[in-house]
Amino acid sequence: MVDQESRAYRPRRAFTEPDPDPGVAATPTPGPDPVDSTRAPLLDDDTPKPLYRDEVAPRGERNEQPPGPAGPTTIRPPEAPRPGAPRPEDTAVRSINFAPRRPPRFDDETTTLLPRTRASGRTPPRYDDIDDIDDFDTDGRGRIGRRTKLALLIGAVAAVVVLGLAIGYSVLGIGAQPGTVPSTAPSLAPSSPPPTTAGPSPSESPVGALLSDTSMLSPGQASKIDPDRTWAIELTQRGASKDAPTAACLGGDAVEEQPPGQQKILQVLSSSGQRPPSALHEATAYSTPEEAVQAFAVASRTLGGCATPGSYIASGRVITGLGDQAVGVVAKVVDGEDTQSHSVLLSRTGRVLNVVDVNAPGKAVNMGPVAEAVAAVTAGQCSTAGGTCGGKLSVKVGPPPLGGDEPGFLATGDLPPVGDASSPWTAAPIELPDEDFAGSGCETINWATVPAESRSARVYLLTDSGKSYFGLNQIVLTMSGEKAATRLVNDIKKDLETCKERAPTATVSKPAAVDGVGARNADIAGYTAEVEQDAGEATSKFRVGVVSTGAKVAYTFCNSSGDFDFTDNQWDVIAVRAGERVTQVT
Repeated sequence: MVDQESRAYRPRRAFTEPDPDPGVAATPTPGPDPVDSTRAPLLDDDTPKPLYRDEVAPRGERNEQPPGPAGPTTIRPPEAPRPGAPRPEDTAVRSINFAPRRPPRFDDETTTLLPRTRASGRTPPRYDDIDDIDDFDTDGRGRIGRRTKLALLIGAVAAVVVLGLAIGYSVLGIGAQPGTVPSTAPSLAPSSPPPTTAGPSPSESPVGALLSDTSMLSPGQASKIDPDRTWAIELTQRGASKDAPTAACLGGDAVEEQPPGQQKILQVLSSSGQRPPSALHEATAYSTPEEAVQAFAVASRTLGGCATPGSYIASGRVITGLGDQAVGVVAKVVDGEDTQSHSVLLSRTGRVLNVVDVNAPGKAVNMGPVAEAVAAVTAGQCSTAGGTCGGKLSVKVGPPPLGGDEPGFLATGDLPPVGDASSPWTAAPIELPDEDFAGSGCETINWATVPAESRSARVYLLTDSGKSYFGLNQIVLTMSGEKAATRLVNDIKKDLETCKERAPTATVSKPAAVDGVGARNADIAGYTAEVEQDAGEATSKFRVGVVSTGAKVAYTFCNSSGDFDFTDNQWDVIAVRAGERVTQVT
């Protein structure tokens, strides 16, 4: 796996440039499973228990929860009849010229209507030609009198005039109505004074609009996030804008499957005090509940993948009792020496989708109070949006939303930036484990031949890590059952503990127990360790992690070099995250 000189216990790794667009896009799945409604609400503590180092993350019982006008019409002028073509009176469709129509003729077996005979003895022509109203029989009485014709012509002109007036008044009435599209205010920096936007005020909301200023997170509601600070609105923006601020992990271009919103309002709030947090709230209304459901699925998958450069998912949250659907993550955004923590919550009530991102320097703001603030916002939106207004609110540590290009494997957003690399992580296509892959040199298992019902592997690389070729391997096995998976994890733990006996140059840390809770309340348990192999002139450092959940085993491995290394805490999270990801697929 490392481009180094050949030495003892050197793991083999292929360094092929990964496909920039690997795999198949992940399929949206329903939101996180709700907890049992009979249990008391549980909000995550100020310091959530870690998912690693012999401490079990808080768990709770959960029940499964699913997730223009028509174009112009061409009017053609009547064509002159062609020689031999049927006359108009012989067709079913006739032109309308306000002429009286002749009563229908009747043929009856018992009654025969004889033609009227004039003095001349000639039979007058039939009134089948509607255009023949000006023809008169000079030998007898005219078919239609001049007064009758004049009355008909006057009536026709009057009808045309009335119709024209009606259409004119309709056009004038439509033109007098106010516009229904809200204007877009310019994007302002959070430090700017509260802007005066050009969009409609709450009393001037567009016809049929679901959202107004009262639909947004207010300073009073934001006080639930941190009551010791004074909150104020810094920015209100209506409509979409490329320059608008975005929530962590949700930036970038719009996803192709994302339906267009009918209405959008964005608001940014600031707070007082030292190292103050800020809050971003974006609300989008959709034309139908089905479009809102699709929008939530796309946004949830984007949040769970967190492919924004410099950002990664520190932990996930399982949220129930908030609107119709809700998920959350704690994301870290690294910018040089500065690291910001973002508590991002995504929720839906009926036709309205809400995104709230509370940004704080250093330690992340508790997701529990953030969820309480969003619940207050939802209570004001749900009636008009046609969604769920409330429930027994619960926030627990759990897997992030399903994300990444390959469900069941780590998303690139699960991996923190390392060293001074500015490029994002790149994932290679999934393939079978290499027979020559030896890991840290302590593992005695051959991943290509160990008995398993299925096996697959993937390599993740930092392309600008220089000659270190820093990367990570993930191998996923499906064993015959839970006992076989647990036994394999314990065998690898034993290999690490006894490595010194087989390889005197190896130094191995004591395997540390890690655990967590995956999708559908699945238990995750395993170990992590750090291995150093002394090859005389150089020492190679590796990190190993292995966990099992049900019948599945997730093994993670990385080679460290200088500044290109994870911290112990980051590696424990990655090992458990690999287990969380395998629980999100069947």
